Amino acid sequence: MKDDQNDDDESIVEGVVDDVLPGMGKLVKRLRKNSPELNRKIKEKDAEIKKRLEEGYSPEPKIQYGVRVRTLAPEHKETGYKQTRQTPKKPEKPENKIIEPVVDLFDEGNTLRVIAEMPGIDEEKIALDLQGSTLLISASDKRRTFQKEVLLPCEARLEKQRFQNGVLELTLEKTR
Repeated sequence: MKDDQNDDDESIVEGVVDDVLPGMGKLVKRLRKNSPELNRKIKEKDAEIKKRLEEGYSPEPKIQYGVRVRTLAPEHKETGYKQTRQTPKKPEKPENKIIEPVVDLFDEGNTLRVIAEMPGIDEEKIALDLQGSTLLISASDKRRTFQKEVLLPCEARLEKQRFQNGVLELTLEKTR
């Protein structure tokens, strides 16, 4: 098999281009004649395709699965397992740390739609502060505090608010 391809021979790349866009294979062939760089790149791709075909290339991804098992029991280096009973410590009161909710902002022409995820929060606990083009969303209960500052692309005013299953949906009307 020759390393240099004859100009009359169709490359794999030309064949694929011609299959996808009928008639374009001839255009690629003409461009190859006038551009040594394109000709070199097509030869490289042809060689790569041939190598993959010879190796039995499969478009299916190879997936490796791994499982890691840990037990809750303490590990002992002794051969016999000794079960010791310890009195559990009282759980400390968790700090009410601030969580940034996942927020999506959609520009829908004359309106903006803001969607914020705040699982486990009651609607009554949600506070909104809209100052110009800055929206502050906050919500707090005994266990957690959500807070997020959203910079809007323009000034807006609240048109509609809906809260369902931990998802807050706001419709804002653009004012400028």
